[in-house]
Amino acid sequence: MKRFGTWIGGCIALSALVIAGTGVGQAGTLRTTDVPFRHDIRALGMGGAYVAAGRNGSAFLYNPALLNQSHVNIGLPISLGVDANAVDMFKFINDNQASLEGFSNLTIAQQEKLFSDMTKFDGEKIKFRVTPMFNIVMKNFGLAGYGAIKGGGGVDKGIFEPRIAGDGRIDCVVALGIAKGVSKNMAIGVTGKYINSRATDFRFRITQVGNTFDTVLDSLKSGDAGVALDVGMLYRLGERSTLGVVAQNIYGKVGNDKYPINLKAGLAWTSKRLTLAADLTDLLNKDGVSIFNRVFMGAEFRIPFISLRGGFYQGYPSIGAGLNLKIVKIDVAKYKIETGGRPGIAGLGQLEAQIKIGWGW
Repeated sequence: MKRFGTWIGGCIALSALVIAGTGVGQAGTLRTTDVPFRHDIRALGMGGAYVAAGRNGSAFLYNPALLNQSHVNIGLPISLGVDANAVDMFKFINDNQASLEGFSNLTIAQQEKLFSDMTKFDGEKIKFRVTPMFNIVMKNFGLAGYGAIKGGGGVDKGIFEPRIAGDGRIDCVVALGIAKGVSKNMAIGVTGKYINSRATDFRFRITQVGNTFDTVLDSLKSGDAGVALDVGMLYRLGERSTLGVVAQNIYGKVGNDKYPINLKAGLAWTSKRLTLAADLTDLLNKDGVSIFNRVFMGAEFRIPFISLRGGFYQGYPSIGAGLNLKIVKIDVAKYKIETGGRPGIAGLGQLEAQIKIGWGW
């Protein structure tokens, strides 16, 4: 009875915090997908499900209560990500570099051919991500710092000559998490985050690339700072199954940007070799999208040194793999994100790779 009362008390406390945070989600706040967040490569390979299944150095960024079951993890991971169509665009720009830079000197026929070849890229931006990180994690304690560097670029036909359109964002985050077991089966956790953000957005004619580079860099020199808070719970349903609930950014504000609360729930089943997981994110539907856009599920199968992963990320198949050499670990993932309001409208392929030097999971 005492254990049941403790569980109820924890749920009431978490619910109270969620209700208190819902006032932040008003007009003018960011979308949940625009809030700085470091996605774990292992999670992406598993279809993005990690609220109850996380088990490495960055798991507490998904749910701080996961620190209650963490082992020592000290690492320096760096991940690289890019849209799947980036290869085609880079090849087009590389193959046509001379023609783009000397566009005004081309004949009418050559300009028309260049415009025709450019059609499939017109107005579309490719995105790339570089995310260095350090983490120190042990049971009930986690410290992490990371920089999320995101950029996007594309070709616009323009009216008289092609233009380059781009944007960039740099988010530097320091996160400190703590957790505590409040009963045999339940743990709660809190993560505080300091965030510094800066961004740029630009558009210029292809012949002006050299004159604009310094301007773009100058626009990234100043930014805004703020803080955010996550609260999470982990409850053991059985010997191998767990339930996770987290309210991410229950409070969050950087500069004039308010962060919407992102309430998530997840289930996980784990054995020695296999993990199955499923998450439902944005339970309050702050983004106003279909429920199927907020479902993530997947699995991981482990054998010595190798992990194989698969799942469904917003309904699209995802695959991933990991090579664990103890001191060095390499992970890759391929998946799609849904950029439309409901599944199957506009799936955009993503490729991710990470190398980690350190010790632990």
